[in-house]
Amino acid sequence: MRKRKTSEQKDRIILYYQKGQKVEILANRYKISRSIIYLWISEIKKISTLKKHHSIDFKNGIIQKIQQGSKISEICELFKLSQSTVYHWVKTIAINPNKTTQTKVIEKVKYDLLLQLFQKYSITNSMSIEERIALITHNSEKYNIKLLCELFKINRSTYYNYVNHQTTPQIERDILLKKQIFEIYNHHKKIASAAKIKVLLQEQNITVSEKKTRFLMTELGIQFTKTKFTKKYRRPRTSIMYKNILNQDFNQPIPNRVWVSDTTEIKINYKPVYLCVIIDLFSRKVISYELSKVNNTRLSLTTYRNAVIHRKTHPMIFHSDRGVQYTSKVFRTYLQKNEVLLSYSAAGYPYDNAVMESFFSHFKREAVYPKYPFTTIQSYKTMIISYIDYYNKQRLHQGIGMITPNLKEGLYHKNNRSKSE
Repeated sequence: MRKRKTSEQKDRIILYYQKGQKVEILANRYKISRSIIYLWISEIKKISTLKKHHSIDFKNGIIQKIQQGSKISEICELFKLSQSTVYHWVKTIAINPNKTTQTKVIEKVKYDLLLQLFQKYSITNSMSIEERIALITHNSEKYNIKLLCELFKINRSTYYNYVNHQTTPQIERDILLKKQIFEIYNHHKKIASAAKIKVLLQEQNITVSEKKTRFLMTELGIQFTKTKFTKKYRRPRTSIMYKNILNQDFNQPIPNRVWVSDTTEIKINYKPVYLCVIIDLFSRKVISYELSKVNNTRLSLTTYRNAVIHRKTHPMIFHSDRGVQYTSKVFRTYLQKNEVLLSYSAAGYPYDNAVMESFFSHFKREAVYPKYPFTTIQSYKTMIISYIDYYNKQRLHQGIGMITPNLKEGLYHKNNRSKSE
């Protein structure tokens, strides 16, 4: 036997209908017949026809819906009314000679208004479950437990379970894990994902799954959201002049075999500033970067020369997109004189230079956007230095086995020395 729908559920279904949901979809979702939904729609239309002058019948109809359990916010949205107006009607219009019933309706209106007001200005969304429960317990003598649980978005059963049960070893372990997760998260500039925190915990001999780590991060209010690149591209035809020698082979066996590069732009005081970066594909390490107010050959060539000074060698292959700073005669001639093979991504196809695209995506999300806008180039440069230092020394990279670029190169050189000895 199907349960009878409450007034609150009816209002919600009609609201979805008014927002464009089809009756057939609503009927399937809530497992009711379409004829009943059409009946409810006609009832709402009848009440709405009385709205023109806010007749007594219309006001009483609204108040009766509140008495039957409808939410004030949904009623106001359904009939395009302000909450203060509805509250005034409840106080001034006697819907029932029984004063107790009218008092209950008034209390419900006050309750709904108070709950909406608290939720609007609440800062508890970022609190852990323990902090929320502590606040509920602290205020339980002054306010209703139901109201506090709704306000802090905790099930009453969860609250009572925490209050009535003694601390278990599992709860104590979760509390300790949360503390360690929070410390790691802050140490890594508040940008570490659950997968990386799991690896860092394992380095401290703490065994925990990625799913558990993500769950505890959610309870701490520090869930790391990963952005997904969903735009699809058709692979263009290859160019005879600008060949793609790399061909998306991003995993290289030795350092300095393939360097990749790209340039990104941000505006400082409404003027563009360009950052050119070169990465060694073997370790994903940033080996050179330069800032400039002009995106030209000088910027890319200066960045490349600094990379050569730092690495004390030229790469076998240098891969980039087809920007003019990389395809210019000056740049190409300089690299070809040093016997470097030039490789280019297909036009308008970012997947061919995915490592650089990924770097700039993380760079902007983790470092630029949280501090944007920058007032001076110097402040932007200071941030870049700090981030790249963190990127090379501390940030774990999935593409190289969840270790840092510096560690990847360190292990390579250590193995080579041991073989030569």
